[in-house]
This record gives sequence, C-alpha cells and structure tokens, in this order.
Amino acid sequence: MDTEQLRTAIALVRHRTVNNTAAAQGLAPSTISDRVRRLEAELGTALFTRDRAGMHPTAAGRSYLTAAADALNALDRAAEQLSATPDLIVGAQASIVAELLPAVLDELRRAHPDLRVQLRPDTDRDRLLTALERGETDAVVLLDTGEHIGDLGFPRPSPDLAHLDVREVAMAVVTSPGHPLLGRRVTMAEIQRTGGLIGREPRCSFWMATRRWLGPDVDLTAVGGLAQVREWVAADRGIALLPEFAVRADLDSGRLAAVDVPAPPLRLRLLWRDGQDGEGRLRPLLYALTQA
Repeated sequence: MDTEQLRTAIALVRHRTVNNTAAAQGLAPSTISDRVRRLEAELGTALFTRDRAGMHPTAAGRSYLTAAADALNALDRAAEQLSATPDLIVGAQASIVAELLPAVLDELRRAHPDLRVQLRPDTDRDRLLTALERGETDAVVLLDTGEHIGDLGFPRPSPDLAHLDVREVAMAVVTSPGHPLLGRRVTMAEIQRTGGLIGREPRCSFWMATRRWLGPDVDLTAVGGLAQVREWVAADRGIALLPEFAVRADLDSGRLAAVDVPAPPLRLRLLWRDGQDGEGRLRPLLYALTQA
C-alpha cells in the first residue's frame, strides 16, 4: 500500500476539502482526488462520499483513516528512533571516559564526521562486560594487563569476547610536592614500607594494579572516586598509583609530583563479541584510540 495515498486521505479528513488539502500538501487538486480514488480501489470500498460541497469521510472511512494515522505516526516515530541510533555504542570505565576518551571522540569527529558514537560509562567493569555480552554495546574500553581478559585481577568474562591491546598506559606513583620519596630513585620495597597507599575502591583498575605490583597484602585505603584520590594525595594524606593520563594536569601544575620508581604499565584494551566484524567495524575507533 502506498503510504502517500494514506497520508493524503488522512489530510483530506483534516482539511475537509480537496482544494485545502492540495494547498497544504503543495499538490494539484487532481492529484489529491487521484490518490484517494486509487486508495479506495485498492481497499475495495469507498472512504468518502462526494457531493457539490466536497468529499466527506464515511463512518467506516473515518474509522479506518484514524487507525491508519496512528499506524503512520508509529512508523514515523520508529524512523526517528532509527535515525537517532548511534553507529557504535561503546562502554568504558568511567575514569577512561572522563580523562581519555574526550580526545578520542575529537579524533573520531575529525576523521569520520558522519560516524555517530555513544559512550556508556560505568564504574563497574562486570556491568560493562555483561552489557557487551548481551549485545547492548558494540565494544568496551578498559584497562587490563596480561595475555587474557581479566589478568589484572577481575573475574574472567565469557570466552566469546575478543580483545586487542591498543597501547600501553603509563602508570605513575604520585605524592604531594615535598614528599620524602621525591628527588631520588625509589624501589618498590620503599613504597611498601612507606605505607599510606590510597585508591578508589577494590574493583578499580588502579587498585588492582597496586595489588598486582606490590602484592596482595599491601595496605590500601579506599577513598572513593578518582577526584577524591587526587585530593587526598595533594593534601599529603597518602600516595597513589594512577595512570599518567589521569594526573597529567596535576603534575604539570605542580599540584602533584611523580615518584621516580619503575611502575609497570597497564594496557588500554578494546573488547568486542567474538564473531562480529570487530576489527573491521571498529577500525575508526581503534585508529582514534591509537592517535588521541
């Protein structure tokens, strides 16, 4: 069925006359009459009565066209939602979204202005991976290490996920300016003896990285979000192992200082469902992650 014929018949009910309908739709009156006749022929029944005053919907015609209008409105809404659906939905750890991905999105907009990307940040990586496994997102960006997904310390996800390490993420032990650990090369043993290590919370990548680096028995205090960790360090309430990208502005301004100690890097890891064209469909995102 031609939806334009339906829309014209519905408009005729609203505008009452062929001439008014033609003016509203920018068509010739003969086109309006022809579309209505064709629709009636296809349906095998008259939708309008005709007299010298014009065309008037029959009771059955009014009922049918009211239902048709509702159906067309539903189709229009579905089309609007379809056009608004992003090309890629990317889940990511909240700290990565806040500190790293803005530059990635800038790179994507520059290289692929028509590509629509929606970010879904979450502090809980289990929820991120569950959403990916269910097909609610197309990819997930997180911090990890090792050969397998989850080697940093979080539970292993479904084996149906594939991954690619985009690049290394440098880590830094940060303190307040003037801390006794500054100004010389420091060993991991000194970090352990110093104590006062702080982190976000036990499920955080930085927390897991600290335990992986210094051992599972290291004393760590949870203080909340990344901003709170930086505040505590700046106020000389402890030291923290954090990604350099998360503290670069504070290091440049002198608000925080980096301890001279070899901190193993983490990996910025892109995950997707195995079997989908991950590297093909996600290639623009992969490129932007490497360039930003």
